[in-house]
This record gives sequence, C-alpha cells and structure tokens, in this order.
Amino acid sequence: MPGKYQITAEVVIATSIEAEGYLEAYDALEFEDTSSFYGEDIRATGNCRFIVEADSEEEAQEKAREILDNIHFHSNDIEWEIEDTSIEDVEEIEPPMDMDRAKEILLALVRSLTLTDEQRSALTFVLEEVLNP
Repeated sequence: MPGKYQITAEVVIATSIEAEGYLEAYDALEFEDTSSFYGEDIRATGNCRFIVEADSEEEAQEKAREILDNIHFHSNDIEWEIEDTSIEDVEEIEPPMDMDRAKEILLALVRSLTLTDEQRSALTFVLEEVLNP
C-alpha cells in the first residue's frame, strides 16, 4: 500500500503585455498621438503544495514532476503561460504500508486495549504467528 508524500513546488508564470489603444485629449488643439508602445515581459513566481501517493520518495518525485508538467494557471484578463516549475521539497507524511509496519501498528493497538493479561497474550501470540513470514 503506497505512502503519502507532500510536495512543495515553485511555479514561474510569464506573459507579455502590450499596450493596445491610443492617447486622447479632449481639451487640446490639434492633438496627435505619435506614441509607440512596446511590449513588456512579466514573470511572477508562486508556490503550491500537494500530496501524492507513492511507494518511495523517488516515485513521489516522478509523480510530482508529471503533475507539474501538466499544471495550468487561470486568470480572468491576461493569458499567462507556465514558464518553469521546480520541486522544492518532498516530505513523507505517511510511510508506505508493509508487513513490518502493519505488525507494529497492530501490536501497539493490542497494547492500548483494555484486556486481561491472558487476552493480551493470546492476541499478541496470534498476531505474531500470523504476521511472521
């Protein structure tokens, strides 16, 4: 059973803005717009955090890379493109389940239950027998 990894990533978005329009003055005589406006490239950096399920940190990084390769930025007025993404951190928040971990969790559960010593011994014995390969 896969574990869970929290991914922290940086996302750089970019666009080019060009002034579209003209200058207008109502109170001037013989006003002529002779301007030439040039585009400006704009970049902005943001961060995101998400969780992936994976069997290892390497697999978590691969899944995170695939998600970031397909990420989109939505804006109402300006069309932005994703210029770059990078993974800043991969943190295991829930380890993958294996037999040793399952055994440890179940034995801790038995120890936390209100049981007689005999019940606890019997349950521990059965779990040890079943969970030992």
